Amino acid sequence: MILETYTRVFVDAEAIDTTIGFYKALLSGEQTLRFAYPETGLELAAVSSPHLSVLIIAGPPEKRAPFEATRLTIKVDALEPFLDVLKQAGAAPLEPIQPTPAGRKTRLRHPDGLIVEYVENHTAAG
Repeated sequence: MILETYTRVFVDAEAIDTTIGFYKALLSGEQTLRFAYPETGLELAAVSSPHLSVLIIAGPPEKRAPFEATRLTIKVDALEPFLDVLKQAGAAPLEPIQPTPAGRKTRLRHPDGLIVEYVENHTAAG
């Protein structure tokens, strides 16, 4: 089951707090996630609202660049069953399931070419 869908925003590290504040005000939302991702040199935060959720990916441009082709992040309750459905529908895996500081993730290319990250969070890293 899909729990939440995030559009992605990429900013410099020093802009993360301002960006969180902007989306909290714009969406009347709340910060629901924030964690450092040392393996990538990035920090991630999420602002969620009933209308739109935003995943903020902050760090130097060269660290963000490998992540910018991925347009959406979709949080699911369990990766494996959801990935089976996606593969049967024609989505192509781009990487194996990997651990993250907040749970696990993988990326797939949908039949239309859209690259989407699917995540399963195990911690309340907010």
